[in-house]
Amino acid sequence: MYAVYHGAGGLKGIAERTHAHARTLAAALSTAGIPLASGSFFDTVFAAVPGEADAVIARAAEAGINLRRVDADTVGISTDETTTAAHIEAVAEAFGVTVTERATPGDYGFDAALTRTSNYLTHPVFHSIRSETQMMRYLRRLADRDLALDRTMIPLGSCTMKLNSAAEMESISWPEFAGVHPYVPAEQSAGWRDLIAELESWLVEITGYAGVSVQPNSGAQGEYAGLHAIRGYHLANGDKDRDVCLIPASAHGTNAASAVLAGMRVVVVKNTETGTIDLADLTEKIKANRDALAAIMITYPSTYGVYDTDVRDVCELVHAAGGQVYIDGANMNALVGLAQPRRFGGDVSHLNLHKTFAIPHGGGGPGLVRSV
Repeated sequence: MYAVYHGAGGLKGIAERTHAHARTLAAALSTAGIPLASGSFFDTVFAAVPGEADAVIARAAEAGINLRRVDADTVGISTDETTTAAHIEAVAEAFGVTVTERATPGDYGFDAALTRTSNYLTHPVFHSIRSETQMMRYLRRLADRDLALDRTMIPLGSCTMKLNSAAEMESISWPEFAGVHPYVPAEQSAGWRDLIAELESWLVEITGYAGVSVQPNSGAQGEYAGLHAIRGYHLANGDKDRDVCLIPASAHGTNAASAVLAGMRVVVVKNTETGTIDLADLTEKIKANRDALAAIMITYPSTYGVYDTDVRDVCELVHAAGGQVYIDGANMNALVGLAQPRRFGGDVSHLNLHKTFAIPHGGGGPGLVRSV
């Protein structure tokens, strides 16, 4: 959608402005006799300041800007579309230099042979939407073509993220939450880390698991990460040949794809006419793959809306064969309203509500400092 709104010309303009800011800073540093790692660059400049890196970074931080400490002698600076002339001047001052000339967008500071010559974003949609109203209507047209939970029954159950209200989601767009740089100094992220730790402690209490990670950024990534946690568990136990993942027909539709991406072989388990997992078929599939069984992925309640009353039996059968139990988080709200998944045999889960997965058992406020 970003590309749709800006189009090929808009993206090129943003890139040229970004590059021009980097060239402006590079020229100021070079003029002052500060060596650069390379004369060919796009948005990142490495400046050599023997023994002075920490001092430069500290001065920039006082001006509200974070710079990258490569080592004690080198500082890295990256520009982007939000960089302004004032930012460049402040960075230059941190190095003790002055900006005297500004680079012109479109005048490149790298080998001409590297310049792109092929066309891109050639579809008409990238050339027809330039206003907020046009974009809003385009998004609505796309949404109108979707099969959605507020219109009909859909085959993926009641995935929690579909039920989050806009009011609940709005706060995560605030810069105090969303604006933190991933490499921000630890002293500037105390508030975020307190929030994360508190959320993790709540989720541990809710799920009964030994620990929680909020690293994955989506339910699908949570599945993938959880399956790799299971894979790591087996490797740690010397079971390198366990790569079969059992998936009931009632499980979340993304499970099979995640298992394949995680390098596992998928074996489907049948359901009974009432929608529950077929224990006879499960027993047969476990017997056929006993030495290679890595995990079973179940959705609880299932995508049929069924609470399998024999879910403990399912977990015990898999555990007895050396496998782990992955509980999909699509309907996790309904599950944790009744029980802790760990108590009925779950080993790993992701929760769509908070986009997390839990690791196998046994196995002050936000800073507003810019980073460049």
